[in-house]
Amino acid sequence: MNSKNTYIALGIVIVASVAAASFLHFSMIIQDLAAIPAIVALFAALLQIGRDRIAHERSLFMLESQNSFSIGATSHMAGVAFDQYSAFCEEYVKEMYDALMTLTREGPRQSALTHGDNLIKIRRKWTVWLTPAIDESLWRFEKALRTIGATAWMLEQAPGSTAGFGEMYSTFAKIIGLEKWEGESLTDELTVAAVINQLRRVLGTEELSRLRSELVTRALRNIENSA
Repeated sequence: MNSKNTYIALGIVIVASVAAASFLHFSMIIQDLAAIPAIVALFAALLQIGRDRIAHERSLFMLESQNSFSIGATSHMAGVAFDQYSAFCEEYVKEMYDALMTLTREGPRQSALTHGDNLIKIRRKWTVWLTPAIDESLWRFEKALRTIGATAWMLEQAPGSTAGFGEMYSTFAKIIGLEKWEGESLTDELTVAAVINQLRRVLGTEELSRLRSELVTRALRNIENSA
């Protein structure tokens, strides 16, 4: 029974009950008994109104969610942006690991400056697909590499100088992931792992992996049920 038929049936009960209570004059008890269906029907009508309102609001919410999902997920621009950002991440992460391998193998040397410049070039190449927050975060990592490289170059040009020596090694320690340097606790925001995790969050790698697992599980369940 749909909502319209429900309201019609409850209305008939209320009218019939009120009419019976009005025309029956045997006693007050009989009149009260005759009015009970009207009271019950009235409460039922209020309950049905509440249910219909909840159902209406839920349908509006579902419709809005579906529209938002359709616009965001199926638009051509969204697909292009996702593909471009994915390509950027792959190229950028490769260069980051190359920089980390160089630092691990050679220590804080001028070669870090080259890796920093390469990362800047990659970021500028894909800059239209990056958010300002990602841009700033990556710039901090690139700046750290450039600081190491530039300081190493200056120390090579001026043997015996110690200007910037402590900062260079402290930055080097942060990038390779040391927890402490000369007794001072270091943050992990400049590690390769931290930068990659931020790129993953924007890309939605974990969410996509969970979605893929859920889809595979449902597919296997459907195959088993149909077998």
